[in-house]
Amino acid sequence: MTNTNGEISERLRSVTDQLRELERQLKLGQQADSQLISDFRNALDSSRTTAWTITELQHARKINENPQAALPFLFAERIRRFTQMTKDLCADIDNQNIKLQSDGIDALSNALDLLQSQLGRLVNK
Repeated sequence: MTNTNGEISERLRSVTDQLRELERQLKLGQQADSQLISDFRNALDSSRTTAWTITELQHARKINENPQAALPFLFAERIRRFTQMTKDLCADIDNQNIKLQSDGIDALSNALDLLQSQLGRLVNK
């Protein structure tokens, strides 16, 4: 299905309105399943990053820059987000909110090993 710019714009308006209403309901203390909240947060974070990247690419095109110039900004944003999430995870571990049995610990450890290897290669260049 191909969307026109108008259809995309209308969907963005609609989703934005829905998100604002959902935020209002959550702030009033309405409860939801914790896994659904986690999935929602992940989807929002991914969507926010996509929207930010598109904004940067549009800005680069508008001022006749190479759209590839936005990639360092995206990389810097990912580093900023990862750093914040790492600090949050450390705080959770310190507060004993994460146990060894928590889902994803092995996957996280493997991903961190891969990242450490990649960073080692980057630093040694």
